[in-house]
Amino acid sequence: MSTEVRLSTTIMTHPARADEAAALAASLPELAPVVVVDRSEPGSGNLGNALRAWARIGEDATHHLVLQDDVLPGEDFAEQVRRAVAARPEDAVSLFCEWGSRSASLVRAAAWHGWGWARAIDLYTPSQGLVMPRAAAEGFAALDDTGGPDDHALVRYLRDKDISNVVTVPNLLEHDDRPSLTANGFQGRRSSACAADASTADFHTPVAGDRLERLPYVSWMRVFAEWCYCGPLHEDYAWVGEAIDTGLPEGLRKADLAGAFRSDLDAAGTELSETVGEVTLFEFWIAYFGLGRVQPGTVDEAPGPLAEAAFATALPGAFRRFLSTRALDALGPAAARLAMAAFRRGARAGVERAVLAR
Repeated sequence: MSTEVRLSTTIMTHPARADEAAALAASLPELAPVVVVDRSEPGSGNLGNALRAWARIGEDATHHLVLQDDVLPGEDFAEQVRRAVAARPEDAVSLFCEWGSRSASLVRAAAWHGWGWARAIDLYTPSQGLVMPRAAAEGFAALDDTGGPDDHALVRYLRDKDISNVVTVPNLLEHDDRPSLTANGFQGRRSSACAADASTADFHTPVAGDRLERLPYVSWMRVFAEWCYCGPLHEDYAWVGEAIDTGLPEGLRKADLAGAFRSDLDAAGTELSETVGEVTLFEFWIAYFGLGRVQPGTVDEAPGPLAEAAFATALPGAFRRFLSTRALDALGPAAARLAMAAFRRGARAGVERAVLAR
């Protein structure tokens, strides 16, 4: 399905970043963005400003785009946004997700398949750049300002209204990682899960993670492999999941996979094990083994053209609080080889891969 997209655009900003927002607006003349400056009381969160930004939808717009002031648009940004939204006009389309998020794992799965979409499954909506259809934008803008972060309010709103939230693959935005104004500095560097030229991206593809109920994931908070619920009832979502062995069958649990891990680690290169402990790397590896196992249908042995770039962000996303920026950048390619080997093994091992339910 495709449709004509008439896009209006707002940039959310804070008085401390008004100059950056003005520069971002000037760089996107074809979108004619309106800048909305946060005048809320300190400590009240950014929801009030987000509601004002979503309320600024154009009179004849079919869709509204809200950007945060610390994003870096990709090449031919406006055209790529319109192309993506035209392919999924009823959905809330996120143009970025950070490399350590749960959704980022599905971005990597999508990149392997050569798909243009991943399902957003975090406990928040990726809102650095978000497009919503007119009715959804107007409905969200009409909510009361209860304070707090906009991404938490957005995820509740979208799930309550049964509006799908999807992420473009590749991401159409990068994050200009400045000091956080919303108390997220403890999370470390938060870059794109897959930033690449989108001109050849196919947005008429399936969505990675569609109908998945449990996602294998390596937590950036604990660097621990776990299963995270991502089914339809958002009350069951939690920040901490269940140990990875709870979702793996007999014969494919940690104790059974140690030899396969050792083989893949040796093939990936010695720099990984010289920097990161093998016990921790095993958690990283087995999460991607699990991700391969839950892929639906047959998985191609040869990954798609964006897979290497997407998997290269896996270790930086998971370890960004524990390793230096230099180490993250240096280890990314070797870690990509390790994660991709694990994903391939998991895909081969899966017999019942469509949905892992409780």
